[in-house]
Order: sequence, then structure tokens, then C-alpha cells
Amino acid sequence: MSKFFTLLCIAVYGFANAQARYSVETIPAALLVNANSVLFDELTEIDITNDAKMIRNYSRATTVLNKYGDRYTGSYISYDNETKVKNVEVYIYNSDGFEIEHFKERDFKDVSAADGFSIYKDDRILYIDYTPTAYPYTLVFKSEIETSDTAFLYPWYPVKGYASSTKNSVFKIQYNPDNKPKKNEENLEGFNITYSDNPQEIICSATEIKAIKYEDLSPGFKNLAPHISFALNDFYLKGVRGNGKNWTDFGNWMQSNLLSDVDDLPLSTINTVKTLVRDEPTNAAKARKIYEYLQNKVRYISIQIGIGGWKPMLASEVDKLGYGDCKALTNYTKALLDAVGIPSYYTVLYAGSEEMDISKDFSSLQGNHVMLGIPDNGDISWLECTSQDLPYGFIGNFTDDRDVLIITPEGGKITHTKKYDFNENLQTNTIEVQLNGDRSVNTNFTSISEGLQYDDKFLNTKKTEQELESLLKNRWSYINGFKIKESKLSNDRKNVKYKEELKIDIPGYLTPVGDDFLFCVNIFNQSQNIPERYKSRKHNLYISEGFIDTDNVEINLPDGYVLDSMPEDQTIENKFGSYSIQFKKTSENKINYTRNLLIKKGTFPPEEYKNYRNFRRKIAKLDKTKILLLKE
Repeated sequence: MSKFFTLLCIAVYGFANAQARYSVETIPAALLVNANSVLFDELTEIDITNDAKMIRNYSRATTVLNKYGDRYTGSYISYDNETKVKNVEVYIYNSDGFEIEHFKERDFKDVSAADGFSIYKDDRILYIDYTPTAYPYTLVFKSEIETSDTAFLYPWYPVKGYASSTKNSVFKIQYNPDNKPKKNEENLEGFNITYSDNPQEIICSATEIKAIKYEDLSPGFKNLAPHISFALNDFYLKGVRGNGKNWTDFGNWMQSNLLSDVDDLPLSTINTVKTLVRDEPTNAAKARKIYEYLQNKVRYISIQIGIGGWKPMLASEVDKLGYGDCKALTNYTKALLDAVGIPSYYTVLYAGSEEMDISKDFSSLQGNHVMLGIPDNGDISWLECTSQDLPYGFIGNFTDDRDVLIITPEGGKITHTKKYDFNENLQTNTIEVQLNGDRSVNTNFTSISEGLQYDDKFLNTKKTEQELESLLKNRWSYINGFKIKESKLSNDRKNVKYKEELKIDIPGYLTPVGDDFLFCVNIFNQSQNIPERYKSRKHNLYISEGFIDTDNVEINLPDGYVLDSMPEDQTIENKFGSYSIQFKKTSENKINYTRNLLIKKGTFPPEEYKNYRNFRRKIAKLDKTKILLLKE
């Protein structure tokens, strides 16, 4: 009896401990504030003691507090031909810590990781499609993989995203002392993070990190979240040995192993491009011709093959097939330029509207995109070789203002892409307005956009009438109904200017006040964007793009009405930019309205956010300035 009781106590004790381990009640209250999920416990163990093999054991317990936290469970694993999935499973626990479900590898869905653009891609994903029946719950994901690739080591992100806190996260790397991984630390200050470097092992640990709350107009999450990246100087990529002690060596390795044997072109194509540019006086003129030739000949399709998706397909294959991915099209363009003696740089970068830099002092496999740089009198002209529409030398906000890696004859070098100043990003509106006694308004609207404002709009020339109408109604959603009578859009690629010419009628735009009318003078460029209000701002204010908007409006008063009084001119100037509006009566029945808005790109401390918000609020208010028209 006594023995049975003892065994029963042991069983109950073990059951209680298992229950308590993932009980929501054990999560400190501070970690629940502003959180949709909690990284309850995470352990990553990486073995790279063999330079040609990496073993990763991973365990991650995520407590999901509501439906918005489901995205952080991480219940999937990707693999390819070089990766063996040795184990993968998922456990589900309820809020009290009871296990309610268990999924083994046979329960996972195995699908291609095709991105919708790739015609070939050998990456696959194992994942669990779990639909919770109640919140909160805890999902424990466990996996073990082995791969022959050591070129890319998993980074450590102890915080998984906005509104996700961390109770405990540990990251371990066992390594060969003769090939110790280097590290790159970012944003560790102010967090409960420790780092220890023992002989043959690195251990990173994080405990009780509160959720990072999203704030409008903040730098990207990567620029806020703590993380450590790792890389080996000597590595293997798809069986090819590589070296990346510094960017010079890394670039030389890329040139020797990825780029040196893929630049072949048919003699007929070489002769074609030589004939094409023979009358052009400068390298820039020749390069422009070749870029136009490229855009007319090939199209972009993603092809994730080659050495780890890093080696381009043959230039001769692109020439034959008429398509390629960013690597292939960039390499093909480079081969065309080489054929006529124009040097160029194969360039690796992080592309996207959220600007990310290649780390200057951390040579490793980085980036998600490739484009081409052409040296031009001490500067570099950048070509986006995947686009059939971008003008020569124009890259837009997809690749502007960031550090990139160029592959030169001397090896890899870090340089910076073009940064567009506010006085390059222009929108100039010229508008003629006829006010009518039936409350309607007839307008002739002309707008010219340049720089990054060109980038936002130039593809509108390819839209159908229905698509254009939908776009304009969204752009001017504050106007209660209008009709586009005529439209003409033009894309001046040589001068990089986009022009809109529209005739627009707006019935019922004038607001009746008895027999009189109120008229809001800013019809087509009212600022609607007032930043979110925060009682206590935590993050820096980041204004991602500077620009200048200029509006010149000529207003013709309706017959039988006179102006009551002229609104006062207004001017605001501060560190964020400037704003002004002016009114001028040019004749008895004509008024001229001028608006100028300048916004500067930049990063400002959190305490400046309130000032910027007030600036934008004042602009939004002044953009609704009205004039009163009196019936004679």
C-alpha cells in the first residue's frame, strides 16, 4: 500500500510539474502587457564543429494570447536537397499547461516553397496547419536538421516581432576553434541579454524581455529588435568551399566561384550590341542603349537554382530563353556591357521599401536581390535589370539609399546607392477651377511628378480606365463623388517625369450656406495623414522620404457671386520641413491659390514625435481652408 501511494505521489507530482511548465499563470505579468504572444521558452543548439556540416536542434514554446499572436508560433521548417529533416513535431498545451494535441512528422504538410514567381525552386516547407479552439494556448515546436551548407548560420532573434514578449531564449553554437564564427551584435542595449564565449562554444541568453509596441513612423523592426548574426570565415555552399574573412576576399570568392563561368554570349548577340552602340559617343549613351535592348528582349522570372540560389544561370541561356531572375538578368546585362568594353559591377543588396544595409564590417552571405552598377565619372549609375519599365539609371525606393556590396576586379566593396534629396522628389500641380452656381466644379488638372514621386506613379500609364478611376477615387477619397471627363497620362522616361492631364467634374462640391456658398480651395492635395497619438513615445521618429509638393490653383468664381474676404496667408517652418499657403485676387472674379509643402527625410528622437504630429495636424487643418462666396 505504501509503495503504491509513493508511486502515485510521484506520478501526481510529475503531472503537476508538466502542467505547471506551460501554464499561463507562470508568465510574469509584465510580459503580458502589450503582448499578443509570449516566447515562453526557446533553445537553439547549432553544431558546426565540422566546417562542411551543420546540425541544428531547435525547441520553441510560444504562448499565444489571442488570434493576433498565431503568426509567432513558428510551426514550420524549410529544407532543400542539402538538408535532412531528422525530426519535427509539435505539442499543443491549454492555458493550464495540459497537453491537448501532439503532431508528428507524418502529420505535417509538405509543400513547395514556390513564391509565385519562380519557375524552378527546390526549397520545400514542412508545416502544421493548426486552428486553435481557445485562447490562450501554448505551441511547442521541436526540430532537428542536418545540412552540408555552412555559408549561412541562423541568426539569434530573442524577440520575434512587435507585440511579442520573451520569457526565456537560449542560443548555443559549438564550433571548431580553427574556424571560430564571427558575430555582429545589434540593438542589445537595454535588454536582459548575456553573451558568453567559452572554448569551442558560444552561448547567448535572454530573459524577461517585454513586448515591443508598434509605433507609427518608426524605424524598421530590425533596427529596433536585439539580435546577433554569426558567420564563418571558411564555409561550404552546396559543396563549394568559400572564404569570407573580409569583403575583399568574399567578393573574390564570388567572382571565382559564382560569376566567372556564366558570362558567355553567342557571337551573333555580341555583334548585335556592337552594331547597336557603334555611333554612341560615350559609355553612358552606349549603356543606355544596351539597357533598352535588355528591357525589350527579356522578362523577369524567378529561378532559385545555382549554388544555393546565388549563382546566375548562363548569359547564353538568358539570351536564348528571353527570361531570368535578378541574378541572371544582371549577369546578362553585365556580359552585354563587357562585349562593348563598358565595365560594370554585379551588386548584392537588400531590396525593399524598408531600407536595410549590407553590414559594412560583417562579411557574410547577405542580401535578397542583385542589380548592376556602372562606374560613371567617380559615381555609379544603377540599373534595375528586372524591370522592363524603369528609366535608365533610375532605381526608386526599392533599392535607394542603402549600403550594398559591389563585386569589382579588386574584390568586394561596400558602397551606397543613390539617396534622393527632397528637392528631387517633386510633385507640381497646376489646376484651373471653374465654380458654378449649381454647386458643381469643373477642373483642368495637370500634375508632373519627379524622383521618388515619379516612382510612385509611372506605372499608372499601364492601367485600364477602370483601374485608373479606382486609383484616383482612392487618392481623393475625401471628395464626395467626381467624374473623370478626360484623362491623358504620359511617362517621359528620358527625363524621368510622369505627367497627368485630367478634366474632372465634381457635382455638389460647393457647400450651401443659405444663398451663399463655402468652397474648400485645396481640391486635389489635401493632407489626410495625421500620425497616431502616443502618450509616451518610445521609438525614434523616422521620416522615410523627403519631398516637395507645389500646387498652383486658378479659381474662377461663379456668375452672380463675390468673394466675402480673402483668407490670410500662412507659413510654418521647422526642422521637419515647411508649409505655406498664399491667396491672391487677380481680378474681380479670379483668385490664385498657392500651396507649398516640403518634408525632410530623417531620424529624430522620440520627444520630437509630438512636434511632428502637431506640424502635420496644422497642415491638415489649413488644407481645409474655405472661402465664402456671397450671392449678389
